[in-house]
Amino acid sequence: MTETRLRPARAYLRRWRLLLPELGFLLALLPVTIVFSVVLWTGLGLGIGTAVLWIGLPTTVGTLLLSRRLGEFELARLRAAGRPAIETPDWGARRSGGTLWRRLLAVIADGRTWSYWAHGAVIELVVGSVTWSIALAWTAVALAGPTYWFWGRSVSHGGTESWTHVESLGWIPGYRPETTPDGLFAGESVYYGVVGGVFLLTLPLVVHGLVLLHEVVARTMLGEGASAILRREIADSEEARGLAILAEDDALRRLERDIHDGPQQSLLRVQFDLSSSLRAVSGDDERLRPLLENALALTKDTLEELRDLSRGMAPPLLQDRGLPSAIRSLAARNPVPTTVSLDLPGDSAAAATLERSAYFIVSELLANVAKHSGAAAASVSLRIEADSGRDLLPGRRPALVLEVADDGSGGAAPVGGHGLDGLRARVAGLRGTMTIESPRGGPTRVVVTLPLGAPDEWAPVR
Repeated sequence: MTETRLRPARAYLRRWRLLLPELGFLLALLPVTIVFSVVLWTGLGLGIGTAVLWIGLPTTVGTLLLSRRLGEFELARLRAAGRPAIETPDWGARRSGGTLWRRLLAVIADGRTWSYWAHGAVIELVVGSVTWSIALAWTAVALAGPTYWFWGRSVSHGGTESWTHVESLGWIPGYRPETTPDGLFAGESVYYGVVGGVFLLTLPLVVHGLVLLHEVVARTMLGEGASAILRREIADSEEARGLAILAEDDALRRLERDIHDGPQQSLLRVQFDLSSSLRAVSGDDERLRPLLENALALTKDTLEELRDLSRGMAPPLLQDRGLPSAIRSLAARNPVPTTVSLDLPGDSAAAATLERSAYFIVSELLANVAKHSGAAAASVSLRIEADSGRDLLPGRRPALVLEVADDGSGGAAPVGGHGLDGLRARVAGLRGTMTIESPRGGPTRVVVTLPLGAPDEWAPVR
């Protein structure tokens, strides 16, 4: 109960601590908003007035860009007044490419930029004039009322009594004008002191409310919309997930190279030394020869396991000769006879960054065909589609399409914790889609679509 009673008191004390920055924000409003409004109206009028000349469009665009900076300045003033930061639009993401004139027209067509202009030229001037007047008047009464006893004698009443006549102050306990020297001035001092005290006690609350009004207006007109923030967060999350997978691919490539250049070479040297030692052992030394033979067999098995492990990380054929050769090698080694159809431009840098993921997706699908399908034949198809339409995420960007089919018994479906489910999660991490068509009795067809971006967007992390 005590804590509950203390909360309003703490909130009120906090309002007092923030009074100076909030009051500074409000009292500076009128000159700031007048300057902003004059500059923005002048710039827009000059741009429209010279629209028939080549200078009109750049002037209008320059005014709109200036309104963005003025809006950001207003948001900085709100932060200095103790208000939380308001997220602004991502102007870089909204910037248009192409020719200079196209970029200028894109600024004019941006509705959010016009919202910034309207805020600085009209809305802030109207709202600011009202809140500035209220803040100034409230502050003046709050300061002048309690101190009237000090400065009030210097104010001349022109020989007439003030409107706060002594008879109107009879409600004040203990006040008797006939026994109080200079009763009229003393009564006014008490009256103004009481009124000013009320204004002083409520000053931080009123000032805070006026600042909150400006924050609401700024958040509505200058802040990024909630839907735009959500879309940006989703896009950032998808990009981070895709880049994490590409970073993993790159790390595995480096690990495979380190294994090849380190332990594999050392084991090869040990294997050569053991072979030389075995040849040097005399034929009648039956005690040492079995030991050397066992050690040599163990090194061969270990070396083969390391090679299998490194191939699982990043097949040398994939690194040396690219995805087409690696896919053909996979098909040739598959126990089920497999045909290959490839339509991959050799200079596709965007596809090259997805080669390892594409290789292991095909490898996993062919392994499932060999283990579970009972098929007599299979096929692999890889192609780049310039626009795969509804199969892609919004944006309709080009895609690498992988298709693995077989004539087996069908019934394939992603089950939690099993191969196809993990494969689907990996494809989703690359912002792709996986479609499985596998009715009971077959055939089975799996199509994986991996969207491609610009080469710099999908460049592996180094």
